[in-house]
Amino acid sequence: MAASPTDVFCDRLRALVDIDSPSEGREQEAVAELIGTWLAPIGCTQQWVHEPDNPARSLIVTLPGDGGPAIALLGHPDTVFAAGTTARWSFTRAGDLCTGPGVADMKGGLVLAAMAVERLAAVPERPFSELRLLICADEEVRLRAPAAAAHARGAAAALVFECGRRNGDLVSARKGALWRTLHLHGRPAHAGADTALGRSAVSALAHEILRIEGLVEGRPDMTSVVTTVTAGDSANTVPGEARATIDIRSGVAADLEHAHAELERPSPYEGVRAEVSDRGTWPPMPVAEGLVRIALDHARDLGLDIGTELSGGVSDGCWTGAGGIPTLDGLGPVGGDDHTEAEWIEVATFERRLELVVRLIRSICGGRMRPTA
Repeated sequence: MAASPTDVFCDRLRALVDIDSPSEGREQEAVAELIGTWLAPIGCTQQWVHEPDNPARSLIVTLPGDGGPAIALLGHPDTVFAAGTTARWSFTRAGDLCTGPGVADMKGGLVLAAMAVERLAAVPERPFSELRLLICADEEVRLRAPAAAAHARGAAAALVFECGRRNGDLVSARKGALWRTLHLHGRPAHAGADTALGRSAVSALAHEILRIEGLVEGRPDMTSVVTTVTAGDSANTVPGEARATIDIRSGVAADLEHAHAELERPSPYEGVRAEVSDRGTWPPMPVAEGLVRIALDHARDLGLDIGTELSGGVSDGCWTGAGGIPTLDGLGPVGGDDHTEAEWIEVATFERRLELVVRLIRSICGGRMRPTA
């Protein structure tokens, strides 16, 4: 008896999860290469793309069609888990739950995307010019758009296979993010004998924390959090150095522009110099109303009681959305507890979510959405 699509999915997921693929490591290429091996027999071509400043390459797997628009499918092969993780914690399936490093973020989504490509390759007429599966390296740590994102240009839509939310919802929009490190350079001095000679970087930082976290006032979509603080050298010295990392997010691009300008303001603290280092800025992913409507129509027809939501996390869909390509995310299997050793996906609705993706692509190609320039 032939294996069910769910069983095939789980077998393939096991193969991917049991490959250690930490960010900034070449091991993640093995994940992409295995997916390319699955899709080669159906006529897919492969192209490796070098990513500046990163050791791992991205892979573009392309299925040619018979005409119509191009569709981009996006995922990433890296996880937050270090090399050697799978030796003590590997893929496990218990009924409808699968666990293991990266099952939700986002190897489950990669398998689903590959199986959707296979399903669409088998139809008598392929209603697209190309299906382009972009397996983008180092998403978890990258500070910029992947070079692979250029291969999404001209697509009618970009479908991103991060996991579905815990309740099955798709991700219709994402906040952008601005990550910075603030360095304050004061003047150290003996805390008792030479107090007046010192200039406390910690005192300046205390004021800056209140100012930075107060940037959200009047901006309901924005969050501004000082996430780590380090300062001082000894218990009896006026601290001359202090450092803080900053995480600011919003779905409104103007909020991020405002925050950037505020962080670049000169230091107002006498004797304390401020320096801001850039740890990356990701744009918001805007809502593609037409794409959302089509997806929810199909979900309802398939008996999936789901909606959409805004996510505070970023994904490579931020880059395609900001580039003007209608983008929808959260199309992977339902899952949660990403980035922890409790990470899981639930596969009871896998076959319907696979069918949802296939129907969505057919609808886009059937003219319910116009291609982008």
